[in-house]
Amino acid sequence: MKVAVTIWEDTVSTVCDFASRILVLDMMGNEIKSRSSIPFETGTIPERVSQLGALEVEVLLCGAISGPLERSIRASGVKVIPCLRGPIEEVIGAYLDGHLSEPRFCLPGFGQKEKFKQRGWRRRVSLCPRSGTGKRRKGQDQRASEPLFKHPTRGKGKSK
Repeated sequence: MKVAVTIWEDTVSTVCDFASRILVLDMMGNEIKSRSSIPFETGTIPERVSQLGALEVEVLLCGAISGPLERSIRASGVKVIPCLRGPIEEVIGAYLDGHLSEPRFCLPGFGQKEKFKQRGWRRRVSLCPRSGTGKRRKGQDQRASEPLFKHPTRGKGKSK
């Protein structure tokens, strides 16, 4: 099995869409047989998806990722594990041990705690599927024309 990790220096690249390199791990069970750092600079989504397919990657570990890129990669049969951060070796170790859900590997704003911060009108919608809040639920319409606050604010100026 081949696992790819988007990289920047010695950490997981913060945004997959702008990653210029990937680390491809050839694995057998929980043992890494070989690893190679490969340029990942192709600009379009189809080119990136095609490159992952040519490398026979089955799992992609990455930071934040745009919806179109993630959908395209998943449609090609690659499992995407997004919203990761941290030193490459620690992330790979956590993946092998099944501990990627630890908070230290989750990008800020995409963790499990975000689910519990949804109170009343102040809802957060995470883009990360790992957090379980990526999809809007019924009644979670976010229109720009609606006021930010339900109650008028105090202070200088006119209140309505």
